This record gives sequence, structure tokens and C-alpha cells, in this order.
Amino acid sequence: MNSGGLSKVLPILAAILFSGCLGTGAADMDNGMSGNMLADETSPYLLQHADNPVHWRPWGEEAFEAARRLQRPIFLSIGYSSCHWCHVMEEECFEDDEVAALLNDGFICVKVDREERPDVDAVYMRYSLAITGGGGWPLTIIMTPEGDPFFAATYIPKHSMQGRMGMMDLIPAVMAEWENGRDRLDSLALRVSEAVSFSSLPVSGQAISAETADQCFRAFEVSFDSVFGGFGGAPKFPSPHAILFLLRYWHDTGESSALDMAAHTMRAIRSGGIYDQVGYGLHRYSTDARWLIPHFEKMLYDQAMFILAAVETYEATGDEVFREMAESTIQYVLRDMTSPEGAFYSSEDADSGSGEGDFYIWKIDQMIGLLGEETAEQAIGYWGLTAQGNFAEPGSEIEGRSVLHVSEGATGLDNPPAWLAEAMPVLLDARSARSRPFRDEKILTDWNGLMIAALARSAGVLDRPEYLEASIRGFDFVAGRAAESGAGLVHSIIQGSTGEEVFLDDYVFMIRASLEIYSATFDAEYLAYAITFQAELDSSFAAPGGGYYFTSDTGDASIPRFMESYDGALPSGSSVELWNLTELWRLTGDPHYRNSAEGIESAFASAAAASPSGHAMMLSSALAGGSGVEVVVTGERDDPTVREMLHVLAEGYHPRRTVLLIEPGGGAPMPDWLPDISVQGSPAAYVCREGACMLPVYSGSDLSELLSSL
Repeated sequence: MNSGGLSKVLPILAAILFSGCLGTGAADMDNGMSGNMLADETSPYLLQHADNPVHWRPWGEEAFEAARRLQRPIFLSIGYSSCHWCHVMEEECFEDDEVAALLNDGFICVKVDREERPDVDAVYMRYSLAITGGGGWPLTIIMTPEGDPFFAATYIPKHSMQGRMGMMDLIPAVMAEWENGRDRLDSLALRVSEAVSFSSLPVSGQAISAETADQCFRAFEVSFDSVFGGFGGAPKFPSPHAILFLLRYWHDTGESSALDMAAHTMRAIRSGGIYDQVGYGLHRYSTDARWLIPHFEKMLYDQAMFILAAVETYEATGDEVFREMAESTIQYVLRDMTSPEGAFYSSEDADSGSGEGDFYIWKIDQMIGLLGEETAEQAIGYWGLTAQGNFAEPGSEIEGRSVLHVSEGATGLDNPPAWLAEAMPVLLDARSARSRPFRDEKILTDWNGLMIAALARSAGVLDRPEYLEASIRGFDFVAGRAAESGAGLVHSIIQGSTGEEVFLDDYVFMIRASLEIYSATFDAEYLAYAITFQAELDSSFAAPGGGYYFTSDTGDASIPRFMESYDGALPSGSSVELWNLTELWRLTGDPHYRNSAEGIESAFASAAAASPSGHAMMLSSALAGGSGVEVVVTGERDDPTVREMLHVLAEGYHPRRTVLLIEPGGGAPMPDWLPDISVQGSPAAYVCREGACMLPVYSGSDLSELLSSL
């Protein structure tokens, strides 16, 4: 984004929309539409809007053709099913006949599920940043029939309030300007387009430097909240990829404060209201700095990344609290977010019953009624319930209701009280009888890939074979649908239907899943999956100068191709792909993977240096890709000596270690860098660095001794 263009856009926008230029717009225009057109869509979010009086259309050329034919601006609304403020705006505006009449008379109205079309969301979020300096959901964009935006906002109320322009003022203002000052809007749209760049990044020819990792650590150190954990003030997001970076930075540098920040933050999240203390699982973010009052929706990707962070923190510290964090979150996912086929649903809503959080909050008398006075007294103290409550202002109709949190703070996790084991099922059963939040049952390939990877990693580290079984079931479902499509992976599966688009993250996160299952099982089939998916990724997404586009070469032509490295709620696909390529190179010795990894670093080294903490996952991948240790074990997987060696290799925290099992008669291919060896004799382990291998060892104890000497 060009900051010079941005500085010119904002004054023009303000002059147009706040000039008092209000009018009736185009109330008498032929609307040229047959009504709301979302009834045949499969997206749960779009179907939630299918009964709106607004004449919504799905994203597609038909909507743009209608806008060009009628010469109307397009009103684009992007959201997702579990978004609280999306529901608020729908109730206030899109279900309102007055607002709908204005929209229908003046605009072509288009609804997009950002989870189904992350490409559309990413492009128009860039425009929002250029116009307003910020973004979020619901994302509201008004643009020309050619698709060039001139207005952006997030939530808009029906009536203007507290300095926020309402729909009843905004729509007539835009329509009056469209009729009487179209040239000014076209000029503004041109300036916005000039301020947003979708071109490929310049290739620096350099790798990501250790200095950039140091700068990232210092940025986290400066913003770290030493009291409540996390980084910055309210609102606070869990940002597990920041935890992964800090753990790797500690591993590489010995900087103990990096480990302390990671562990303290994870403990604070687990003890706070952002973590569901009864049913488990992580809410999306905290509205306050204490992790106390969450925004209540639960996203699959948050669970997956939190599990990975908890497992790695457990590996690094050996603290059982972090094992419990991973296991309890997995318990939630397997209980409430898993389809009958073994895939994983997308999200659960924030709202139910009487409003946001209603499913999760408690009153003292409810505790007493369920647990009895003696146990309830302990529960009330442990979870910090008060007569006034912490969830609403005094005097409100929901006064006295509280979000549960461990009132002793992070230290209260170390010695859970004895009554807790008996009380939890009682509270969970009682809560299950409440009106449940809506669950979006889309199966998204990218988010499933993250969860599959998290389960496979947890299975190996925590010695929980049932997690591996769940991981493989999910993988088989997603990979099976790819085989059925005949064209590789698909992005979304909804009620048996598959979406037409596929994105970088779908391939990247499924490669990550393949590699994690391989590391947990040493079944060469999953390494073969990773190699196949990588070949498909290279074929359709590779950028000429290095790195990868977010969309494929056969994707929606109306969306400009772009590259992304910044880590948001999800780590960027480019960041995780750097990790994948490094591991594939070490496992196979194929220099193509190393060259492709260098291409990503070259493409994004400058961006990472400019915003280190915004590239925490990419820096994690770069740290893991440095001088590492490759261990090749030869022998049958079920041989006792082989099992002993693999057990030794599974112990501890070793983000730079890659393990390959080569079995007699087949399995994983011999990496090109490995010396010519025989796999027919006794089991052996070869410890190598950058392709230079030491003499083999033949027992688990000898392997342990050798590794400890490095």
C-alpha cells in the first residue's frame, strides 16, 4: 500500500460524505432485480441472509454485469457466520425494511462469506486499509460497477450515532453524489486503486537475517504485559504464532525471558475468561487487557494454533499445565467440532439465547442449585463469581452474571481442587441444555489442515494414539475429497458440495498436516502426500520471482493475484510454506525445495525486516530452517531397537531436528545427501548436519549420548 496515496484519499472521502449532501437518492429507479438471490447458496452465512428484504446477490460476474448494465454502485458486505457484529448489523439494517428499500433502489447488493472466499476478503480488506486505515468484520465496501472501491467501513448502524454515520444518512449521501458528482467518486476510486498495490513483491536476493529475529524479540519484549501476559493492551488476541516464535528464539539464543513470556502468556490465557472454563476451547479474543471478557465466538483455527503452542510449550518446559491445555482444547474439538466423517467444523457463534455470551455466563444461584452450597462456595471463589457479576453494567437486566475465570490467576492452574472433577460434568450437562450457539458446519481445507497437524503433533508428544486416529480420519476425508474432485484440493465442503476455488493456504496447511502425520507414524504414504501436494502447489501458485501467490493460476480472474506474508489471526501461508519446504528438503535432499524456500525468504526479507512482529511465524520458520540436525533411522518400524531410537528422538524440544525412517524393501526414499548405506542389516541411526553424517549408532542409549554431545 502506498502511504502517499492514502494521505490523499481520506480528505476527499470526508469531503464527499460529510458535506451535507443528503438527498433521496434513486428511490424511483427500476431496481432491475427479482429479489434476494441467496436461497440456493450452500454457505451457512449466506443462507442466514437469504430471508433479508435486501436483494442480495452472491459474488460473481452476474452481479457485476447487472451493475454495469444499470450503472449502479455495488454495495459489498463481507462477513462470516460466527461474527457478532455481523449479526448486529443484519438485525439493525439488513432485516429492516427502510434500509432494505434504500439499498435495493440504489445499489447492486452483494454478500460474501469471507471464510468461503478469503481471496475476495483479502483484496477488499486492503482497500479498506487504504481508505480508512483499518478494517474488520462486517466489512462494508461501496464501489463502482467496475469493482473500484470509493467507500469502506466496518459495522454501520441504522441511524447515525456517536460520530458514526448510519445507513439512513449514508445511503442517500452516496446516491446523491452518484447522481450529481459521479466524476468525484470515480476520481476517488482511482486514487484508492493507486494507493493499493497487488503486484509481486520485489525480490531482495537476501535471506531473512538473524537481526530481524532479534528485532522481533525486542518488539515483543517492549509490548509484553508482565502482569496479565500477552502483548499490548485491549483488545488482546491469543496470537499463538508469537508463542511459537518466542519458543524457537529461546531455543536458539538461550534468552530465558523469551520462554518466560511464552509460558506466562499461555498460563494467563488458560486461566482467563477467554478460555471456556467449563466446556474448554478458546474464544476469539479478549475485549480487555486481563483476558477476562471475551468476544465469544470459537474458531477452529484458534483451537489448532493454541494446541500447537501448548504442546510446544510443554515440550520446552515439561510443565504438566501445558499438557492439560492441549488435552482440554482437543477434548472440546473432538466433542463439539468434529463431523461424523471425522472432518472439523469451522466455528461456533458468539450469540445464543438472549444475546452474546448467553451460553457461557453464570450466576451464583445457578452454581448453588447445581452443585449444592458447600461445593458451590468453593466454585464461586475459584471462578471469581460475584453478586454483581463481571459481564454487565450494574442495573442492567443481566447484572449478576459472570464469565468464569480462575480467580487465583495463572498459578491457580497448578493444583486444581479436588471438587473440580465432579463439578465439571454437572455444569457441562446443565449448560448443554441451554440454547446453543449456531455452529457453522463448513469444512474448510486450510483450517482442517491446521487441526490435523495439531492433533498429529499432540499424539506424538503426549503419547495419545487416539489423537493420531482423529488426525488421520480428518486427513483421509479432506484428501479423499481432493481425489474425488480430480483436480487436487478444494477449499470448502458444505453439505457435500465443494467450492470452485482453492487457495495457497489449503495446500500449505495440508502439506503441514501430511508432514506432521509422517513424523508421528513414519508411514511413507504421508510423506508422499506432502510431495504430491507440493508439486501441485508449485504448478499453480508459484510466482516468477520467488514465493507463492494466494490464488491459483486458474482462479477467479476478477480478483488480482497477490502475495501475503503478514501473520494475522492465522499465520500466513507463505510463513508456513517456508517451514514445509525446509522440512521437505531435509527429508528428501531435493534441492528444488531448498531453492523454493530461499525464494520465499528473498521475496519477504524486506517485509519481515520492516515489520518483524507482524512476521512472527515466518521468522519461526526461518529459525527452524537454520543449521539443523537430520537423523535417519534404518530398520523395521516395529523392531524394538527402532522403537527405542524413535522414542529417544521424540523427547524434548528440538525445532531444528528432522527425523526420517527408512525401512527395508520400501517406504520413504533415501535422501540425496545421505551416504550410500545398507538398510538390510541391524537397525542404525545416522546423525547428520547439513548433509554431513557421523558414524552410525546402533542403540537408543548410544543415540541419546550422541545427541546430547551436539
